[in-house]
Amino acid sequence: MYWALIPSLILFLTEAAVSPKVSGPQPETAHVVADMWEDRAAAYDAQAERELFELANRERSRVRLTQFKLDAGLIKAAREHATVMATRKELSHQFPGEPDLAQRLAVNCKLYLSEAAENVAYADTANRAHDGLMHSPPHRENLLHPSYNTIGIGVARRGDTLYVVQDFGNSVATLSSEEAQDAIAQSVDRQRASGKLSKLKRLDSVSAHKQACAMSDGDSLKSAASATEGRHILRYTSIQPGTLPAQAAQAITDDSVHSYAVGTCFSRSKSYPNGIYWVVLIFY
Repeated sequence: MYWALIPSLILFLTEAAVSPKVSGPQPETAHVVADMWEDRAAAYDAQAERELFELANRERSRVRLTQFKLDAGLIKAAREHATVMATRKELSHQFPGEPDLAQRLAVNCKLYLSEAAENVAYADTANRAHDGLMHSPPHRENLLHPSYNTIGIGVARRGDTLYVVQDFGNSVATLSSEEAQDAIAQSVDRQRASGKLSKLKRLDSVSAHKQACAMSDGDSLKSAASATEGRHILRYTSIQPGTLPAQAAQAITDDSVHSYAVGTCFSRSKSYPNGIYWVVLIFY
């Protein structure tokens, strides 16, 4: 699984050091912050959310990492979960009857996330929450993860306590079927070339594409119609089409094959709420 669920962090307020006071948003992010936290509902502490966002990006700047971008869908997911934690006065990544992280993000966020993770915490100030998270190795790893590029932060206040949720993701562009098939074809060509084997002829992909979409519609690899021919037939799902599964190597380097066809279909489903590429790769 590529969805990392990091253990909860309880911040003991008497042990948490106070971080330096956060200044106002930087000019390049000020308008984004204002738009994202336009909702002033009493259940959320918008100022604490802003502070945690700025502190997170300050930490990333120190180690020369790409700045987080805000996503309204991730903010919504984080706020909803923070509200549940505040209501229950408890930290958890999933309460009884609540969807898991992958489902919560998929319902609220329109982005395609190849990776995702979550931090949860409580404290009396945003500074203390941030300091505690940065002093916890797994939570610090999420904040400074080099591939995470988007974030949503939700803070629900209950009395003097802030319940904090940070939802992270690696947002990547979804490819069209043609683009995904081209990425796979390029990987096949590279593997053949690295083995000093002749380039395979790429055949029409209509039939393979239909099989991939049949798997997508059925949410199962078994939904594809059985191929009547093909020396090697691979059916699999992929987060990144250009990265081939290990079992493809044997088929690609088989010096008896002379051509291949590839079909892909991207979809979100019950099994893959965030989305996945369904792939059929046939060697002849």
